[in-house]
Amino acid sequence: MLQYIVKRILLFIPALLVISLVAFIINTQAPVDPAERLVNASIGTAEVYKLDRQKIIDQKRKELGLDLPVFYFNVSSLDHSDATKQGRGKYVPVIHFFGTKNQYHKWVSNIILHGDFGTSYESQLPVVNEILSHLPWTLLLTFLSTLLAFGVSIPIGMYAAENKGRFFDKFSSAGLFILFSLPNFFVASMLLVFFANPQFFGWFPESGVQDAVNFNDNWSIWVKIAHWAPYLVLPLIAYTYSSFAFLSRQMRAGALEIFDQEYITTARAKGLPEGKILWKHVFRNSLAPIITAFANAFPAAVTGSIIVETLFSIPGMGREIYQAVLNYDYPVIVAIFMIMGLLSLTGYLVSDIIYAITDPRVSFSKK
Repeated sequence: MLQYIVKRILLFIPALLVISLVAFIINTQAPVDPAERLVNASIGTAEVYKLDRQKIIDQKRKELGLDLPVFYFNVSSLDHSDATKQGRGKYVPVIHFFGTKNQYHKWVSNIILHGDFGTSYESQLPVVNEILSHLPWTLLLTFLSTLLAFGVSIPIGMYAAENKGRFFDKFSSAGLFILFSLPNFFVASMLLVFFANPQFFGWFPESGVQDAVNFNDNWSIWVKIAHWAPYLVLPLIAYTYSSFAFLSRQMRAGALEIFDQEYITTARAKGLPEGKILWKHVFRNSLAPIITAFANAFPAAVTGSIIVETLFSIPGMGREIYQAVLNYDYPVIVAIFMIMGLLSLTGYLVSDIIYAITDPRVSFSKK
């Protein structure tokens, strides 16, 4: 297993290289001068104009390494007069190498060695600090949503497969697809209107994750959880409901394929209880589609749901991404893009390992 994991990680290196190049291109081609934006934000636009504006911006550009060449090399043309002297055409390509003294190398080295994605244009704080301050709530919502989605969808899919064509199969399929067809923003808005509105039920708080006045950091963890729970109920429903249809249908399709196998017919012929056949033989061997879907939970743990977190005013990563886009905060956007790529690759690796653990037909030695 260890040899297989090492091989897969080595295969990830080219993918990570491509992701880093795309992220770097986005960062360098952004229609904003990082040095100017940071200087204006830290000193103030009016104050900058009173000082030697260009000198301050040039100092900031040098500090950020923006005065260096962009990449390890570039391709240019010989001067027309030089090309003419050499008896060549107008365009003569010349490659210039710059070694490690370039913007890309400095940017990647800071990320790998120091975890430094730069400074947020908006808050003037390190991007890592910005992400870490918003990550806990998104991680919590993603974790609870994943547990709820898989915990509900797997039994529904299994029993729908067992009762193919019967009332439960048809009713669950219709109900879940109706839920799946409802837009996320619509469901979240309706939850707020009916269940967080005193004119209707008003059972839950309408926004935030805690009471700004009554919450006390000195409370025990259990008191804090009891305080947070009502704030998370509606966001969790809005976060999860659309997953039920997809996951349950994936589970149903996988189970139906296994039900047609000869060893299931043999197990029934031997008189094994239907419940044992369903959960011991069918369930384990029909997990492949669910495992694939599980890989998607890794990038979601960082990105969250922009719509849900914005509507419910949850200080998570989804809302942070939304604010970063609105404010053209490119260091934050690029950092999240990089982390999403890394977590996506990690999710695929974890899925492959779980495949081999759950399905004896899959062997690490064959990969």
